[in-house]
Amino acid sequence: MKSPPPPPPAFVRVSERDLTEIELHSVDSINDLHRTHSEQHSKGIQPPRPPPPSTNGNLQMQDQAVVYQTSQPVSRMKDICTSTRRHYFLACAAIVAFLLTLILIFSFLAQQSSVLHTLLEMVKQKQETAEDVSKLLQQLHKLHINLTEQRP
Repeated sequence: MKSPPPPPPAFVRVSERDLTEIELHSVDSINDLHRTHSEQHSKGIQPPRPPPPSTNGNLQMQDQAVVYQTSQPVSRMKDICTSTRRHYFLACAAIVAFLLTLILIFSFLAQQSSVLHTLLEMVKQKQETAEDVSKLLQQLHKLHINLTEQRP
């Protein structure tokens, strides 16, 4: 009888060589993206393509010099700063608009509270007046009864 095949492992171990190849392909893809991006914005002037990284996937000193010689990091930094300023300005504008809205809401609520307080005072005065009129009517009724009893 044959024994059943062993269950597949939970994850596949990737060798160091495969990792190095993946890193190299990633760096090449990023370099291609940078090159095509700069071609769109530089009006036909193409910066020199940096040489591929060393075989172990890490940048060597000579590789770094080539990467930093291009004008891409400076223009990219300007784009980031401009984008950051724009995001900061939009965030500030949104916060100011939100605070102004809150101020308007609270001032409206305060005004309504004042109006409600005045209305409540008027209702209390009306109730007191109604009670006074009721007492006066009762007294008038008593006087009327007294006057009618005294007449023969």
